[in-house]
Amino acid sequence: AKENPEIQYEWARIPHFYYNFYVFQYATGFAAATFLAEKVVHGSTEDRQKYLEYLKAGSSAYPLEVIAKAGVDMESTDYLDAAFELFENRLNELEKLVEKGIHL
Repeated sequence: AKENPEIQYEWARIPHFYYNFYVFQYATGFAAATFLAEKVVHGSTEDRQKYLEYLKAGSSAYPLEVIAKAGVDMESTDYLDAAFELFENRLNELEKLVEKGIHL
C-alpha cells in the first residue's frame, strides 16, 4: 500500500479530539476509574462498601462529590499518581515479555 500523506491530518476531522477538553476528560475519568478499581479489588471491605454507595448515589450530587464519597478525590493528584504508577507497572511487564520474545 502506498503511504497516504493526508493521514497526518486525520485527527482534525474528529472534532471531539480538540473540543471541550474531551481527551482531558477521558484521561482523568479513566485515571479515576483505575484508582477506584484498585480500591475495590485490593482494598478493604469499607472501600467496597463506599463503591456500592457510589453506585447508588447516581446523580444525587455533583459528580466530584459523588466520586469523593467513594474515596477518589479528583481535586488532588493522588488518583493521577496512582494511575500513572499502575500504567508504568503494566508497561514494565510488557517490556519484560517482549524481551523474552513473547508477542501477543
